Amino acid sequence: MANKKIELNYSPETDLLEIFIGDPVPSYFNEVGDDLFEGRNKKTNELTGYKVFNLSKRKQGGWMKSVKINLPANVIITS
Repeated sequence: MANKKIELNYSPETDLLEIFIGDPVPSYFNEVGDDLFEGRNKKTNELTGYKVFNLSKRKQGGWMKSVKINLPANVIITS
């Protein structure tokens, strides 16, 4: 995953956090956890991102403190 950009988009209207890895490519998504979906390139099966639904419900004493997703690079995303 070296030299790839990571883009984060949050929509309060849909309460959806999207995490994109690299340039946009046609991808499919599989549920890998509660409201957590992992995206993979349709041709190469390479990791392309994540979608976290109902993000605001993942609170810990107020608004969300963090979302932890085990990427190949072990990235931890915090607010």
